[in-house]
Amino acid sequence: MRHANRLGATVVLVLALSLTAAACGGDDDAASGGARSGAKVHAATATVARYRMLPAFVSPGPAFDAQRKLRGKLIFEIPITSEVPFVSAVEQGMRQAAAEVGADLEVYPNQGKPSQWAQGIRTAIARNADAILLLAQDPELVRPQIAQAEDAGIPVVVLRTTGEGEPCPRLGTACVPGPFEQAGRLEADFAIADSEGKANILVITSKDARSTGPLVRGLEEELSHKCPSCDVRYVDVPIADWAAKLRGEVQSALVRDPMIDYVIPIYDSMSQFAVPAIMAARAADRIKIASFNGTPFVLGMLQDGEVVAMDAGEDLAWIGWASMDQAFRLIAGERPVRSEHTPLRVFEAGNVDETGDPPRFDRGYGRPYVDGYRKLWGVTR
Repeated sequence: MRHANRLGATVVLVLALSLTAAACGGDDDAASGGARSGAKVHAATATVARYRMLPAFVSPGPAFDAQRKLRGKLIFEIPITSEVPFVSAVEQGMRQAAAEVGADLEVYPNQGKPSQWAQGIRTAIARNADAILLLAQDPELVRPQIAQAEDAGIPVVVLRTTGEGEPCPRLGTACVPGPFEQAGRLEADFAIADSEGKANILVITSKDARSTGPLVRGLEEELSHKCPSCDVRYVDVPIADWAAKLRGEVQSALVRDPMIDYVIPIYDSMSQFAVPAIMAARAADRIKIASFNGTPFVLGMLQDGEVVAMDAGEDLAWIGWASMDQAFRLIAGERPVRSEHTPLRVFEAGNVDETGDPPRFDRGYGRPYVDGYRKLWGVTR
């Protein structure tokens, strides 16, 4: 009997030690997991901080005599839509660049319909344009017209439908990619860093824009890697429907999930409809917007503290100059470059005033691209 009692006591002791060891192991695992999570939040914070710095100009390719070869040439630009402020700001940069070399830029305004883009290309052909620029639309939707332009000897440059490192679209003579994946990563990094890895995020996309693919890919990869515990949901609103539907979609999402504390409109011009939706839901005190593009009116919202907390901006004039550099090269008989290396800069409350008051489309990035492109184009002053 005493032996049985000793055996029972031994079993109890072994079980107790086993449970204690398991408990200690669980604490170690939790601590290890917490350390990994903290390191990922730190990495996101460091990335956002690095992109607050002023960007540098990176030469896209060799110099050429644009000032002599472009004078009097006609460049025709057709945007995805003329109803987005981002587009008009980029076009201002294009006009500046054209003036540097004495070229003429003609813009074909439209409301985002493929039939209008097609008509724009036909108009450019009839005007004997020296190059055609397509800004952000899917070139597959105007395949026959692109073929007609190239058959007429007019090069077609497809702008900002692919990300850095991706091949150009199969259609068109050349392309200019954008830093879309990195922009998506920065949108995610801000939410991760600001929430310390506990964000509940609503992402607003527009799948009809080709650039949405790499942008969302970067965002999703960053969240998956650095914040697997973040809650994320998506709503898609085509660009042509922003004014009519975006506000309602955001309000509905906030009603369905009142725990949402970050809204990421992947393009910042969406904010003109997302911010009123957030205010109507009486959620402006708990929701922050992180976005991408650097459109001046959105930077103004950031200055005024109107929900927008971060914008991964691009110098929109710089984009215009970069787009024209590729067109200039084709007209001058030069080989197209693979990338124009257009940069990003993160704006938050601490540095947004560098963009002006009110913000301008060409402020807050320095102006290294002006001297950089002038040197490449042989522009003398």
